Amino acid sequence: MKSKLCIRLLLLPFVLLLLFVACNKGDHSDTADPVDPSTNTNTFTTTTNTPCANAPDYGDSILYLQPKNNGDYIVEPVNNAGKQGTYLSWPEGLDINPATGAINVTESETGVRYQVGFVKKGGSDTCVSELILGGMTYLDNIYVLDKNDTLAPPVFNANPNITSLCDVSDDSDYPDNNANGNNQCAFDDEVTGQKANDQKLRVRTKSGIINLKKSLNDGLFGKNPKNGDSKKVKIVYRLNDDSKKSKQKITVQVVYYDKVSSIPASLQQEVVNKRKSMTSLRIVNGKPRPPLLIIAGLSY
Repeated sequence: MKSKLCIRLLLLPFVLLLLFVACNKGDHSDTADPVDPSTNTNTFTTTTNTPCANAPDYGDSILYLQPKNNGDYIVEPVNNAGKQGTYLSWPEGLDINPATGAINVTESETGVRYQVGFVKKGGSDTCVSELILGGMTYLDNIYVLDKNDTLAPPVFNANPNITSLCDVSDDSDYPDNNANGNNQCAFDDEVTGQKANDQKLRVRTKSGIINLKKSLNDGLFGKNPKNGDSKKVKIVYRLNDDSKKSKQKITVQVVYYDKVSSIPASLQQEVVNKRKSMTSLRIVNGKPRPPLLIIAGLSY
């Protein structure tokens, strides 16, 4: 169900900040993180269950990437025709035109839950709706190897509670065993030399499960990993869902520590907060991508 609400902005400077963020969505690395109004009670007052006619409506609560031979797949709002104003979104990752609200799904981070807002020209209300871009991600988590916590399963459509779209598979399901997915799901579907498995991130091709212990043992961080070693790896995949097997991608960040107590407290708290938000089906503040997978050898 789409959630729509009307938020009264209390401070003009904050309006200008939101508009600045919206107008600079194309370069995420140089902009501050947008603020999530649903959790920032010091800046917003929210009227519960109040319809907001200008809340952006894209025809469905989940948008799926679609196959295209040429150009990007772009979806425009079905309401607000002829109304001038500014569109904005949070968290970062949604490629949205601030003037028209058109979303470039091809260039956006899929598998993420977003809020999209519209501020009508001359008004002071931000009308907000929730939108999910269908796709795959992983839960931020600390995987403790001596507790046999070694497998990172994929999450679909920003909902960890739904059943996997893909078939189960075991440790024979890697490209070096000539595995390449099946008709339901295909992970690490990339040319040789550019696969995640070529970088020793052991992604199973049918299920999308990452075996982190095997990744470490096979040399993801070399022969002698050190605390804080980090690696970002891209995974290409296709799903037999409403995306019609469109080619999608996600980058994951894997970090190594010899034991849990070696992980900085701030990093542990970041993982806890992001994981809690996703499992509660709430917006993940700040940067939901790349998902953070922390390997800890020992539990103490």
